[in-house]
Amino acid sequence: MARAFRPTTRGYKAELETHERRLLSQLCADVITMLQQRSQQVDPEPAGEAPDDEFAHFRAELAGLGAGLDEQQEHDDGAEPGLDPPEDQALARLLPDGAADQQQAAQLRRLTEASVRETKIADLRAARMALEHDPVTLTDEQAPVFGRALNDIRLTLASRLGIEDQDDAERIHQSAGQGAAATTEEFMAELYVFTTWLQETLFSAMLDVLPEDE
Repeated sequence: MARAFRPTTRGYKAELETHERRLLSQLCADVITMLQQRSQQVDPEPAGEAPDDEFAHFRAELAGLGAGLDEQQEHDDGAEPGLDPPEDQALARLLPDGAADQQQAAQLRRLTEASVRETKIADLRAARMALEHDPVTLTDEQAPVFGRALNDIRLTLASRLGIEDQDDAERIHQSAGQGAAATTEEFMAELYVFTTWLQETLFSAMLDVLPEDE
């Protein structure tokens, strides 16, 4: 049976069953895959030139010239192209718009989304490494990283379960824990409730060690 995170002299510690750590690690991997697929969609790597292509250098020069002309045209037209939000609702929650105005949000997304994706991927990878150990032990520096990774898992599960408000969350909490999950939705509900509980215990443990004036 899982034991909540608690503060220790060296950080924070939680005891999780082997299958619980494996499930959380796989969820981290699934979210990483989603973010990487988004990266491939919006930031495709250019195909490499063949090693014996004697005209590769000239083509690169022409490509750079063309890109410069395109950028100048965009500047002349008054705006650079923005980046559309993800169609997948889970990704849209992980990578929300940064402004209410659609055009401004697209411009901000073009400038910032890649950095946000990479930060999330790094957090999730760090969480997977922590989950390899029994018990799960986090330093003061690792704790917020692990908490952010858990939050990204929760956001993904919430999207798949159709959780839009507190009433939806209460419905999911009530449906979970009523015996063995018989459907995919019931299994995801149990994972959502478990991840929420684990994140709350971590944040509570972090708050417990803060000085009272903070």
